[in-house]
Parts: sequence; C-alpha cells; structure tokens
Amino acid sequence: MPGNVQAVERAAAVLTVVASASRPLGLADIAAAVDLPKTTVHGLLSTLRSVGWVEQDRPTGAYRVSRALAGIAQSLDVADLRSAATPWMDALAAETGLEVHLVRIQGSAAVVVQHVYRPDNSPQRLRVGEEMPLHATASGKVLLANATPEPVAAAARPERFTRHTLVEGVELEAELDRVRRDGYAMEVGEYYPDVSSVAVPVRDSLGDTAAALAVLGPRQELPSGNGRPDLVTPLVRAAGSVSRTLWISA
Repeated sequence: MPGNVQAVERAAAVLTVVASASRPLGLADIAAAVDLPKTTVHGLLSTLRSVGWVEQDRPTGAYRVSRALAGIAQSLDVADLRSAATPWMDALAAETGLEVHLVRIQGSAAVVVQHVYRPDNSPQRLRVGEEMPLHATASGKVLLANATPEPVAAAARPERFTRHTLVEGVELEAELDRVRRDGYAMEVGEYYPDVSSVAVPVRDSLGDTAAALAVLGPRQELPSGNGRPDLVTPLVRAAGSVSRTLWISA
C-alpha cells in the first residue's frame, strides 16, 4: 500500500487549523500552528484558495474556511438548532409575553423550525413546519437580507397579503438595506393584518445568518413608530446566547 502523500497531509493540517479557529488567522499564526515554514504554508494556502476551500480577507490578509466549504461542514441539523435555541426562546417568551419563532430559509420560503407559545391562555396553534413569505415577515426579511441571490430573485415578484405588504422592488430593497444596516427587521400587519413581528439574526461561527429569531403579537402590542423597538434588545440578547451555544457545540 502506498504511503501518505506529504503535500496532502500538510494541506489537510493547514485546513484543519484554519477551520477550527474562532477567527481568521494570519500566515504566521498558521505556520506556527502546523510547524512549517511560512513560504511552504503560503503555497498551500494559495492552492486551497484556488480550489475554493479557503478565503482571504482583503483588508487584513487573514485566512478562513470558505463559506461554501463551511456550508457543507457546518450545516446545522434542525434538531441541533432547536436544542440550542429552545431554552433561550422559553426565556424570551417569558420576558416579553409574546410568541417566539425560530425560522430558517428553505428555497424561497421562511420555515418555522421551533415555536414557543406566548405565556398566557390565549388560543394558539403550533406553527412548526409552517412556510411563510420572505418579504412579508420580519424573520423572512432578516433571512432575505442576508441570503444568496437565489431567494432574492424568487422574491422579485412578491405577493401582496395585506395593504401593508411591501411589494414594490424599490421599497423592498430599501427595507432590506435598512435591515442589513440596523441588524433587525420589523413588519406591521404585512402578512396577517392583525399581527406584527420583530426579528434578528442568529449567526454561526463564521458570522453568517443561520436562522432568524422573532417575537410576534397583536399589532397593538408591538410598537410601530420610527424608532428602534424596545423588543430588539431582548431579541439581540437571546439571539446572541443561541449563537454562542451553537459555536460551543460545533
């Protein structure tokens, strides 16, 4: 049986170091970790970049695993995502008194993967597995604002659900720009006329949006002014806790 190919072993060692790091690494850090000359490591990284397995940050020159490869290696199982999120969703529902959703993008839809009821005796139904439009819900807007071009293109001719639904391309793109800038999304009666919601991203270890965390309630219970909703603070705190739980368990 032939022996191991040294170049492959070295490339695998470099890729393992880059993939396991919690932040992008510089050339010197990687070379020290694998105990190889920087010139050798630079050549290996150049090859890994050429095949799309490693990316280099332009401002800093640091290296990280490519998003495409990370998507294969770190694709979150729904059960793992629920396990990480549910305790924080329970706490968020108790704190806000509102219904809480954890939502992922699937094709051109936003799909509820976990649902915590609002903590009162109001009539409610379990919505796990429900598909919702990306453009007309707060969670969908968070996902759409950070998505690849495919779901954006799918929302190019969005359906109008209520008189509040954003359907014009210019208005919707401006809203998505605001979501990217401010870090949260809000909708007021855009999907169901009597329901509003606020959502923020849950991020993976690369900083990409893995899911959206949202609170929902009757329109009169969620502020609809131009200022930053008070609900954003507990949402960001809960989403950060979910994200950190995912990083630790990864």
